[in-house]
Amino acid sequence: MVVIPTFGNWLSVDALNSLGEYILITMEEPWKIIENKISKKPTYCEYNYNMSIENLEALYDSFEPFILGNYAIVGLGGGTACDTAKYLAWKFKEEFNFNLDLFLIPSIISVDAFLCSSIAVRYNNKVRYIGESNPKKIIIDYDLIKKAPQFLNRAGVSDTISITSALGDWKIARDEANEKFDQKIFNRAKKIATDLMDAREEIRDVTEKGIKALVDGFYNEVKLCDEWGNARPEEGSEHYLAYCLEAITHNHYIHGNLIGISILISLFLQEDNAEFTIDEIKDFFQDIEINISPKNQNITNNHLKQALKHLKNYVIEENLRYSIYHSPKCNLNEQKIEEIIKLLKSV
Repeated sequence: MVVIPTFGNWLSVDALNSLGEYILITMEEPWKIIENKISKKPTYCEYNYNMSIENLEALYDSFEPFILGNYAIVGLGGGTACDTAKYLAWKFKEEFNFNLDLFLIPSIISVDAFLCSSIAVRYNNKVRYIGESNPKKIIIDYDLIKKAPQFLNRAGVSDTISITSALGDWKIARDEANEKFDQKIFNRAKKIATDLMDAREEIRDVTEKGIKALVDGFYNEVKLCDEWGNARPEEGSEHYLAYCLEAITHNHYIHGNLIGISILISLFLQEDNAEFTIDEIKDFFQDIEINISPKNQNITNNHLKQALKHLKNYVIEENLRYSIYHSPKCNLNEQKIEEIIKLLKSV
């Protein structure tokens, strides 16, 4: 069950001041914003920027001798802080059957990690999902989130607007692989995407309405995928290219911007199966002022070409759900790749 977020102003301060003993997993930037407002300081405060399983296990080992069953765990920050807090709560449950209260306070709306129960970790630079942690409370603090760079909050839209290309993959999987399909779920997913596109001005300006639109989009897609049983309605080939590129370069990109590039490539390759047009999505990204160009993300043409050439093997090796990259109709030859590079020069 997806926890319904609580919205308000400076709720993060009220929440932390109400706690007893707690571990705070955070990052320097958000903690610096609210530290002086906090009267109840954390018992332990840890900055974490590394989601490798080895680092997470070492972090757990460092806490294990000191943590009692009455502690709370708080994830304050972006996806890494929230997933780290989720990992620790899950690990203490697994090892000691501790039901530690988990509070997630995103300081930026860049990914949906604060709403997902599964925990994204990295094994050998590849994203894997392990365990489950369900927070006691998810706090959306408008004042805290508005302190983050606007371009990072805007980028969060891509983790939901990925629906626009995921739906094309679902149609392809239905027609070519006889995958289970539900028109009502499909239509609900499409509405989540169009609702976000209707809120473009508020998202661009990162107003409270814009923040709520982003969070509502995340909440609705996570809830929908929970109902369906997997991420098919919102994740497909656009995420696969991102994963493949990260595995090749070992670089970390602004997730939303990288997914934005990948959405356009997926729509281009899906052709008649695309549920949205390239121009619709390009205009949306331009209207909310996300710069998704490869150059802006230090993604070279060579890296893109390398990832595109490897994708058909990659999706098989990683056992990913059927997508345009599985389709025999998708021929990623030199000419097609050059067409993709040309397309991306226009964004």
